[in-house]
Parts: sequence; C-alpha cells; structure tokens
Amino acid sequence: MRKRLAAFFGLVAVLWIAGCEVVPRQPQPAPTPYPAVVYPGQPPDYAYEDIRRCRAENQRAHAEVWDIYERARQAGRISPAEAQQFSAMDARLRNLRAQLARDGMTLQDCYYIDSQIAREREQVLRMARYDPVPGQCQADNRRAHQDVLALYDQARRSGRIVPSEAQRFNALEARLQNLRNDLARNGMTYQECQIIGRNIARERDEVIRMTRYDPGVGRCMADNRRAHDDVYRTYNDALAAGRISPDEGRRFQAIEARLRGFQADLARDGLTMSDCTRIGQAIARERAAVHGMYRNP
Repeated sequence: MRKRLAAFFGLVAVLWIAGCEVVPRQPQPAPTPYPAVVYPGQPPDYAYEDIRRCRAENQRAHAEVWDIYERARQAGRISPAEAQQFSAMDARLRNLRAQLARDGMTLQDCYYIDSQIAREREQVLRMARYDPVPGQCQADNRRAHQDVLALYDQARRSGRIVPSEAQRFNALEARLQNLRNDLARNGMTYQECQIIGRNIARERDEVIRMTRYDPGVGRCMADNRRAHDDVYRTYNDALAAGRISPDEGRRFQAIEARLRGFQADLARDGLTMSDCTRIGQAIARERAAVHGMYRNP
C-alpha cells in the first residue's frame, strides 16, 4: 500500500512538471522618480549665493561712488576741471550698472566689475579731497592775469605805451599765455600755484613800469625826431639849390653818421628826460651846422 502511494505521487509530480510552460521574463519599466525633498538645514547652492552677494555689494559700491561725488560737489570740493572729468566717469559708471543688471553673470564677471567700481571710487575720493586753498589761489591768479592784460590795454589806448615797449609786450604776452595754460591744468599744488602767482606779479610790475611812461619824455622824443628829420630836409634843400660845396658834402657825411647814432638813442627803451634833452641839444648843433651850409652864397 505504501509503495502504491509513493508511485502515485511520483506520477502526479511528473505530469505537473510536464504541463508547465516556460514564459520568458519581460523587462520592467523604470520606477517613476519622486520629486527632491528639501529638508530644513540643507546646504544652499554656494556658487549662486556668492554671485548674489557679490552683485549686491557691487550695487552698494556703485551707489556710494555717486553719493561721494555729489556730497563733494555740494561742499565745493570739486574743481571745474574735475567736474568735466566726471562726465566721462559717469558714462563708465552707467555701463557698469548695466552689466550688473544683466542675466547670466558669472562670479568672475562680478569680481571684474567690482575692480572697475573700486577704481572709479578711488578717482572720486581723490576729487573729494580737493583742497579749496589751491583753488582760491588759482582763482586769484586768474584775476591777476586778467588785470595785467587790462592794465596794458588801458595804457595802450591812453597813449602811454611807446612803440618800442609795444614790441616788448609781444614777448610778455607770450609768457602770460604760458602762465594761463599752467593755471588751466589739473592737479596743481598750492606751492606750484604760488610760483605762478609770483610770475604773474613780475609781469604786472613790468607793465606798470611801461605805463609810468612820462608824457614829457614822449614830447621831447617827438621834438627830437622832427628836428632830426629837419636836418636832412634842410641839407637836401641846400643840395638842390646848389649851395653845398664838395667840402660841405664831405662834412655832412660825418654829420649823418652822428645823426644815425642819435636816431638809435631815440629808439632805445627806458630813455630819461635828461637823456632826451642831451640828444636834442646834439641834434640842434648838427641842424645849425647844416643851416649854415644853406646860407652860404
């Protein structure tokens, strides 16, 4: 009986195995990813945070540059030349502000903008340290420079400048132009301004010396020039009338040499009244000698 049962169960097992199909294994679909969960205290994206922080610092520095300049301008510590310089700086600052506002900035870009803003800030700080003392000195020098030109022009229009001094003023005017160019340059120190002021004062003293021209000396010189010309006119009239002998002609050559010397004396600068009187007396002697030739039969 036991043997029969074992045979029966063995047969059943064979039949069950024979009736089974082997089915190939199918690929399974990938699992659906779950969204990332951000837990409190999770570390941030440090690259993004660095760019955001750098951008914010640059924006504050950019606004500070404008604030420093405006406060210095209102306090009168910005010279006119520096105000013109800030126009170019203003364009650069606007460009930097536009770069800060654009998307896709890298941290390296932000650091570069930071260096550019720092450079403009140093320039504005230098402007803000503008010392009013050199500025006042420059203003005083400009007024003194204009006074020298006005003083000369007034003396010229009133007839107190002789032609020879007018020629000398051309060189003086060139020096004044150089001094004016020096006053216009930027970054002048107080010591440099003082040197320019002393040079302008020296030119002013020179013009004052010209304007002290004595009208009496002028009249004396004019009389001497007329007497000088009269000597030549008298001689030429006598020569045309046939009253100049060969000996008198030779005498006049010596007189003419002395007359040229008197003419040179009348043309020199700084002629005093005593000098002019002496020259006039000498011309009168030569004139009398020539008149004596004319009276000879």
